[in-house]
Amino acid sequence: MAEGEEGGKSRHPDLVVEVAHPKIIHEFGAQILHHANLLSLRVTMATHPDGFRLEGPLAATHSTGPRTVLYEGPVRGLCPFAPRNSNTMAAAALAAPSLGFDRVIGVLVADLSLTDMHVVDVELRGPPGPTGRSFAVHTHRENPAEPGAVTGSATVTAFWRSLLSCCQLPSRPGIHLC
Repeated sequence: MAEGEEGGKSRHPDLVVEVAHPKIIHEFGAQILHHANLLSLRVTMATHPDGFRLEGPLAATHSTGPRTVLYEGPVRGLCPFAPRNSNTMAAAALAAPSLGFDRVIGVLVADLSLTDMHVVDVELRGPPGPTGRSFAVHTHRENPAEPGAVTGSATVTAFWRSLLSCCQLPSRPGIHLC
């Protein structure tokens, strides 16, 4: 895979070895995910109810206690009603085309205790192996946020640093949009 596309033909791997050098993951991670055989991907975003900007039927949903699940289902059904609160979920659906917007599960949680942060949990599971157990990854991110803010305060800095990083790649300097 290190040579990318040859003669305009896209290469399709039959095997992905997950112990690749970080440089390989950096350069080919998106392509590897495109061919990965994922069983499930679930993204949960929790914040204070004031941090949501919901539309349509979700706008009428109210917290019924200290922690209330406002939505749980396919990301495709969530994006139109939470366009300002579903960007991480939409990015996950795009990064996992074997699941897409219909099979990546998005969960929005209103949590009265989260007055100064947004919490995102990502759970990824692969198909069962010979022993019946599945590969699984769980990440937990806490992003500081002003009360009522839709975007966490660390988001802009992380985005800016990602852009600067792209401009410093020795193999392909600059930003390349597809």
